Parts: sequence; structure tokens; C-alpha cells
Amino acid sequence: MQKVLKLAAAFAILWAQITFDKTEHDFGEVVEGPPAVYTFTFKNTGTKPVKLTSVKASCGCTTPSWTQDEVPPGGTGQVQASYDTKGRPGNFIKTITVQYDGGTTPVILTIKGVVKSSNQAQDKYGEVDANLAWTKRRETFGHVKSDQTPSLTFEVKNIGQSPVEFLEGVELKPMFKLSFSPKVLPPGQEGKVTITLDGKAARAAGWKNQSGFYEIIKIKTTDPVSPEKQLVVNGSFEIAYTPEELAKAPKAVFPVTEFDGGEVLEGQVVEYRFVLRNEGKSDLAIESVKASCGCTAVEPTEKLLKPGQSTEIVAKFDSRGRPGPQHKTITVETNDPMNGRAVLHLKANVISPSNFGVGGSAPVSPGY
Repeated sequence: MQKVLKLAAAFAILWAQITFDKTEHDFGEVVEGPPAVYTFTFKNTGTKPVKLTSVKASCGCTTPSWTQDEVPPGGTGQVQASYDTKGRPGNFIKTITVQYDGGTTPVILTIKGVVKSSNQAQDKYGEVDANLAWTKRRETFGHVKSDQTPSLTFEVKNIGQSPVEFLEGVELKPMFKLSFSPKVLPPGQEGKVTITLDGKAARAAGWKNQSGFYEIIKIKTTDPVSPEKQLVVNGSFEIAYTPEELAKAPKAVFPVTEFDGGEVLEGQVVEYRFVLRNEGKSDLAIESVKASCGCTAVEPTEKLLKPGQSTEIVAKFDSRGRPGPQHKTITVETNDPMNGRAVLHLKANVISPSNFGVGGSAPVSPGY
């Protein structure tokens, strides 16, 4: 019986699969002004229809649009990325995080390129902040793992009449380090500010697996007009677990991830108790349980499971005022390093009482 349940759980994951033709696009050089637009295409390689549930860009300068309808097995969909080049000369790397119904790991799409000013004579240091001018003040680390220490470099120029010294970071978080070359920037001279992200320190500080980050890095300087400078960095974070950690980790197993209540009369409440079992070697913590809409109530009976323990995620759907086919989802996040995000499905076909005439009969609710 246990083997059957494990196979059922495996097949529940396998049906939800999408594959992009590519996940990175390099525009090369583009002219400042018109947006840089690229369309990523994906295919539903699973066995059931799939729908994109969340498509988020790493910054406001990138606007995503995507296929809104369910994509049938074998069908294709799109995610379009549009980067606003106005006022943004220089290199850019932007990401879009895509999540889909039934998927366990987000897909990271990346666009990059170099924006050339429409006026070639214009100074490349287009972002002015008092006595300092920058080529850019916003950048992304992209996808960062906890065993990596990537760096970003920001070019800066002193456009004032006196030297400006870079002093220190203001309330700098422990996973970030700053370096300045040179530390004192004479008038008219160019320099660099480098921000390094320590993935190990980020993990120690509590950054979660498969999470995004957005940080404003504040720097104290001797600029008499505006001493505090700000640089913005963002990206996504992934914990690189060792084989030893995985062997001792918790393991979240849902024997059933989908319940179809069939036909129910409008006004009835559809309820199902999804079982969650910890088949790992350490405590499993339920970090969050979120329904796709307010009409679906969810409630875990326990939030911390010892190895071998089980709990129930009680899902209730109130069908009042919601005739027709219904498909609600519940997203459960745990500290399972391999399956930290599970999506449960609650379905029903709500029949309005007005659809039953003389001699007809309403469907009988099964014993939920």
C-alpha cells in the first residue's frame, strides 16, 4: 500500500511539467528609447493542463506578459519580457520568475544586453546624484546559490569640484560586502563600487530556498551636497544542500494532491482532508498554507511533524454564489529542501438549483 501511495505522489508531480525552449536571451546592443522585447516559449510536457500562477520581474523596468489560459498537454504558451531602455544606458541583466500550477520549482528567465545612448556623444554616466554620476544604480545578481559569492560592479564618476571619499556601508547586512576603487575619487576621475554577496552568510541569516531578494545598499560618502548614496540589487536565492544535509533532511509527502468533489448543489461546502506525512530524518515545519481565493479555507492540524508523523490540511470550499466548474488551489510551503512547495487541488462542478426542473433531482453530496 505504501508503495502505491508513493507512486501516486510521484505521478502527481510528473503531470505538472513545462519546458522552455530557452531560459536566457541576450539582446546584444540595443538603442536607448524603444523597449527591448523578447518572447520566451514553453511547452506543456506533462499529462494534464497547466496554468501559470505567478510571473514576476526582478525590477519595475521590466514588464512581463504571459499566456493567461490553461495550456493543454503538448500545447505551448508564452512569457514576454519587455525592458524599458529609456534613461538606462549601459549593461543590464534582468530576471523573470515563473511559477505554475503543480510545479515545485520556479523557472528563472533571464534577459540581458547593452543599451547604447541614442546620442553617441552623450556621457555614459547618465544617472546624476549630486557630485557623483553613475552609469547605473540598479542591477541584478540573477540566480545565486548559497555556495557562491558573486559580485556586481557599478561605475561612478566625480563630476564635482572637490574629492569625494567613500566611507562605509550604512546598516549593511552581513551577507553584503563593499569595496571601492579608488576609495577617494578626485574631481573628474572615474571609479568603481563593487558589491559582493556571500551566499553562505545569506543562508546563515535565514534566507529561504527558492526565494527572491531586493536590497537597497546605502553608502556614506563625503559628498557635501548628498552624503548618502543608494544602489539597488536584487535576484533569486537557492540553498545548495550537501549530500549529508539531504540525507538528514525532512521529506514532505502528500499521498493525494488532488480531490474532485464531482457535482454539488450550490450552497454546499466541499471539504477534503489532505494528508501530509514526514518521511524524512528530521522535523518537518509547515511554514505557510495559502489558498488561491478567500472562498477556500485551509487549516493544518499540526505545524511541526517529527519523522514518521502525519497531519491534515483541511480544505473547505464554500460553493455559495459560485456556479459552474470550480478549481481551487492550496499552496503549502515547508522546510523540505527538495519539495518545499506543494500545490493541492480542490475541484467541483457547482450546480445551481434553478437548473433542476419538475421531475428533476439535485445531486446528492457525498459524505465530505
